[in-house]
Amino acid sequence: MKKLFILLFLFTVSTSIAQDVDLKELDTYISKTVKDWGIPGVSVGIVKDGEIVFEKGYGVMEVGKRKSPDEHTLYAIASNTKAFTAAIIAQLVEEGKLNWDDKVQRYLPYFEVYDPTISGMITVEDLLSHNVGLGTFSGDGIWYKSELSTEEVVRRIKFVPQAYEFRDGYGYSNLMFITAGDLIEKITGKSFKENVTERLLNPVGMDDTVVSVQDFGNNKNVASPHAMNDKNENYVIPWVAWDNVQSTGGIISSVHDMSKWMITNMNHGVTASNDTLFSVQNRNNMW
Repeated sequence: MKKLFILLFLFTVSTSIAQDVDLKELDTYISKTVKDWGIPGVSVGIVKDGEIVFEKGYGVMEVGKRKSPDEHTLYAIASNTKAFTAAIIAQLVEEGKLNWDDKVQRYLPYFEVYDPTISGMITVEDLLSHNVGLGTFSGDGIWYKSELSTEEVVRRIKFVPQAYEFRDGYGYSNLMFITAGDLIEKITGKSFKENVTERLLNPVGMDDTVVSVQDFGNNKNVASPHAMNDKNENYVIPWVAWDNVQSTGGIISSVHDMSKWMITNMNHGVTASNDTLFSVQNRNNMW
């Protein structure tokens, strides 16, 4: 199988680095790493004690061009989106609109997996736990680059074969997080984009962040996705819209915004403006 890498990426880190850390030395190290690893470009953000202590871009936003990324450059954060999906579920639990142990079919009667009995046993928590019996990445061909609606994707999950016994293994499942997104939309009557924007992005102050490639508008501070050919050369590949499966990987963000998100989680769900997004208990549950 040909290996495909997205080499222009966002990197955030939470750290307990000492107060006297040499940021100039770190800056030099990151610059060298980008060159040594053959990465077109990277943006780095470091958080300490509830503050952003370092953020900078390196390399270029697109091979063959000179423009460099910075802390506000947009990158597809891919499956880091799943943390936002879990946070919305946690909020719905706190609002009394569902429970972690509720059966999914209570809200999505058309939801089925490989076995009717197990289909009726799967809970909201199971959706987020990668343990329902599906293999890693299995069924991704249903949704990737498809024009199916979220519900239409969910209705096809029953055709994906079982890989291991229910709750007796691990298989990284995009399909279950797509189902979680469908669940959020059906319970709230709003799209995933509306939910994540109103519930999380706006309160956290993630002003750079968008939920679709259609939302770039006039913003040109967007890193191009890249792949690597057989000669280890980077080349630009097109953006792919994930509008029908946003809950599993659709968010596009910057290190500046993701650092804010990290701070909020480390601060037990409380934003910089003192807005509590979820309780400590549910923060622990969702993680």
